[in-house]
Order: sequence, then C-alpha cells, then structure tokens
Amino acid sequence: MNNIITDNTVTALKKYISDSLALIYDERERYTIVTELFRHFLNWNRSDLVLNQHERVTESMMLQFHFALKKLKAEEPLQYVLGQTHFHGHDFKVNPAVLIPRPETEELVRAILVKENRIAPAILDIGTGSGCIAISLKLGKPQARVVALDISEKALETAGENARVLNAEIQLLQMNILQEIPEEKFDIIVSNPPYIPNGDRHEMRSQVLKHEPWVALFVEDADPILFYRRIITISKKMLNPGGSLWFEIHEKMKQELMTLLQEQNIHKAQFMQDMQGKDRMLHIVFE
Repeated sequence: MNNIITDNTVTALKKYISDSLALIYDERERYTIVTELFRHFLNWNRSDLVLNQHERVTESMMLQFHFALKKLKAEEPLQYVLGQTHFHGHDFKVNPAVLIPRPETEELVRAILVKENRIAPAILDIGTGSGCIAISLKLGKPQARVVALDISEKALETAGENARVLNAEIQLLQMNILQEIPEEKFDIIVSNPPYIPNGDRHEMRSQVLKHEPWVALFVEDADPILFYRRIITISKKMLNPGGSLWFEIHEKMKQELMTLLQEQNIHKAQFMQDMQGKDRMLHIVFE
C-alpha cells in the first residue's frame, strides 16, 4: 500500500481508502467506511481522526488496512470485513452465514421492549441468524426465557458465540419452521423472515447478492408471504392467551398482509412505521 500512498499519515490513508472505493460507494458511505475502519483498528472516534490527522500509521497497521481494503474493493460488506456490527448498543459477530442486521430490525427490538410489559416472558425468535434480536431482547428483559430458532447450523453457531460473549443465556434450536414447530408455549414470538421476492433481486446491491445468505433473504415470487402465513398459523398454537406476534415486513407487503389477516380472522393487529415513515413492522395480539 505504501508504494501507492505518498506518505503514511492518517490524512493520506483516509484519502487513499476513499478514492479506492469511489466506484462502489457514494461519498457518505465512504466516509462511514473510513471512520469504522479507524474505529476498529485503532479504536479512534471521529474526533480522534481530526485531532490525529498528521500522525503516521505504523507499517503493521497499514497492512491491516490494506487487507481490509482489498476485501472492500471486492464488494465484501464492511461488517463482514470487520467480522462484527453494532446493534442495539452491542457489537455482534457477523459472517456470510448470517444476515447483517439492519436499522429496521433495531427499531423492531426497541418497539418490543417498549410495548411489551411482561417482566419474564417466554420469547421465541424465528430465523435468529446472528442472534441479534433474541440476545437484545434477553439483555433488555433479563428474566425472560428466550429461544432462538434457525434452520442453519452455522447461523446458530454464530448466535451462540454472540450469546456467550454478551453473557446472554438463550436456548438455541435448529428447525425448519415450515415443516415442524416447537412443542413449547410462548408469550412473544418475533420474526424477521425471508420476504424479498426473487424477482426483486435486480434491485439489490451487488454487495448483498454476492455475500449475504440468500436463504435468509429471498422467497419465491408465487408466494412472497409464505413465512408470514405459516408463522401466523402456528402462532395460534404456540402462543399463550394474550400472546404477541411481531414481524419485520417488506414495505410493499402491507396490502397482502392485510388480506392475510382478514383470511386468518385476526382483528387485533397494528402496522408500525420505521424512522423513514415506511411500514416495516407488524404487531399482532392473539386474544
């Protein structure tokens, strides 16, 4: 890297990283990537970047930046490059076996913690991935019993590692929810299931298509609400009286889901908007 950069100052390194990614990311994204790389490798915040702009980066540290930049130029998402992402106040390990948690999912967790007043609920997270929902709910409600379910063994390994690091006692369960269901009863079921129709793949960024697990993202065009239908149906059996079902949803699915709710004879349901004003959450209460 040094034979390309004129010097190894912080300013020169920042510019080199940003310029190298100009064809992939816009200016705002490049700024975020640069700041996150310095936070990860040097534990610097944005103020440190300004105050230390003339400092020189060591050769060994330059190599770490070099290897990270090589992966970024291959369109590997930053979170996978760093091996972690920040979610609801904690750092979670992520890898290509699990989806990268999105801000909308963080909003879903906050909504559950605010609106659910049970002190020690039994919670089931369907399609847990990295475990970010299940673990965050356990940390927010320490007396809760939390079960994290996923079809992927590798995803459950990642969730288990995150639970150990964050000292969150949760139960891990490998299961194909379309074919079987847990025998237990729960007070809260939450899911961020696959909901992107295959036909919408062309709208996805190449970083997502190349690296994130398709099984956690996409559903067949013929039945994009397959998982919602299935989870609503089995929730009638698995939820205790007065139990809640929480979903993250695709903003384009509201009408289809409203029809599904009518077909299922469900009357107590609320669509909730994210900070962008889009319908991204659905809360159902079973009476």
